Amino acid sequence: MSKIMNDITQKFDHRIKSPEPHIVALLAEIDGIRGEFKSGLRMTPQAITSLKQSVLITSAGASTRIEGAKLTDEEVEKIMQGLSVSKFSDRDSQEVQGYLEVLQNVFDSFQTLPLRESIITSLHNQLLKYSNKDDTHRGGYKKKENTVGVLGPDGNVARIMFETTPAYLTAKEMQELVDWTTDAFEKNRFHPLLLIANFVVEFLKIHPFEDGNGRLSRVLTNLLLLRSGYQFVQYVSHEQIVERRKDEYYLALRKSQETFNTDHDTIVPWLNFFLSVVKEQATKALSYLQEEKVEDTLSPKQYEVWKYLSSVGEAAPGDIAKATGVVGVTVSQALERLIELGLVKRVGRGRGTRYVKL
Repeated sequence: MSKIMNDITQKFDHRIKSPEPHIVALLAEIDGIRGEFKSGLRMTPQAITSLKQSVLITSAGASTRIEGAKLTDEEVEKIMQGLSVSKFSDRDSQEVQGYLEVLQNVFDSFQTLPLRESIITSLHNQLLKYSNKDDTHRGGYKKKENTVGVLGPDGNVARIMFETTPAYLTAKEMQELVDWTTDAFEKNRFHPLLLIANFVVEFLKIHPFEDGNGRLSRVLTNLLLLRSGYQFVQYVSHEQIVERRKDEYYLALRKSQETFNTDHDTIVPWLNFFLSVVKEQATKALSYLQEEKVEDTLSPKQYEVWKYLSSVGEAAPGDIAKATGVVGVTVSQALERLIELGLVKRVGRGRGTRYVKL
């Protein structure tokens, strides 16, 4: 092994070798849920298509909003249907359209999209396909310096979070990152989730493009998770969870990236955040399958009662009847059946009786 390759190996290996016990436990937990999901996946093709469409919409909306866009998921859906959304600037719509198309491409073709620099630049080109302001630099590494900072009320950077790789070193560092990650995947040197986490945090530290780095990092996260066998990412939006926990996301990135190029280089803060997001995705995806199994064991009206209780968490029989349109006697029978199955418990007595989803 050349000295240069040896230095790169040491640079990245030490971040993820000998992970802490709680990280090892989290990896095992995620893989256990993945196994359950894979063995239980028997949705109809129509249900799968519908869920994937929903994830595309929520992912495109969330990922662009993280970067400052304003479109709601409903407006994103209109764009997906080819309808114009005039309420917001063209830029928001252009970014959403690009994200929808590139993520659809990843979902459809991930097996034929290996981790290569040419694939990364091609995905960047697709991502910014509709953005007029990005015509001059889409699909090519940055030629001028960029920073990662917090925007102030005037839209300008109010505080720099961390310094990115200088433009003249970008091609070199991207090649090193891609070569090391590809080699580690091929040789199964580390758990794939550790490799993906390291790739993403280092990619964002390099910040290789003039614009679109955050959005592209999330597209690449989906791609690498799918290529590593984490199929549930097509059914639950990674981006939506990150958007909901945006402050944690930026804090975890900053805490890790501030240590880079020091003698205490660590990605543990980022690793904790990243793995918790993947676990949340996996758990939610598994809950979809469990709902399908419940549906198989209940009559349509029993299922209506259960579905309503699932949405509100707790309700009185009268409220359930009113909300579902199922008559009182049938609601009572349905609740008894749900108690038998261990899905619901009764709280209180007489007129104060309520039912709680377990």
